[in-house]
Amino acid sequence: MKIHNSTSIDTGILEDHVEGYDTENLRVYIKDVRKGSYTPYSGVCYYKEGRIRVSINPKNLYPVPVRVGSPFDSSKWNHYFMPSREDLMSFVFLHELSHYLDYRNGVPVRCKQTKSDLFALRKMGYVNGNESR
Repeated sequence: MKIHNSTSIDTGILEDHVEGYDTENLRVYIKDVRKGSYTPYSGVCYYKEGRIRVSINPKNLYPVPVRVGSPFDSSKWNHYFMPSREDLMSFVFLHELSHYLDYRNGVPVRCKQTKSDLFALRKMGYVNGNESR
């Protein structure tokens, strides 16, 4: 995995997160969100190119809430709070890594947002793996 970081965020934790996964050809770009944006974070995975982009707003006030659950039923949402830029970056990266790994393993990648969120939260130790959605 090759990390391109144009922020002040320490990306050292990302290597630990990918241990045991085939990420040799994966390129990861960590950057700030566009100037003037109010978006606290965003991420995208370009499956075929083997590229993940994570953007974090440098003006975020922490902790930043992350909403996890059904996009169709707000009564099933859970909120988790990322206490730092590093944790938020890890969450977004792991979410996108889940999509990348699914694609590499031939698993359909559409409509898997909650699954990817839970993958990230499990890897970070926020949930224990017994949750199902």
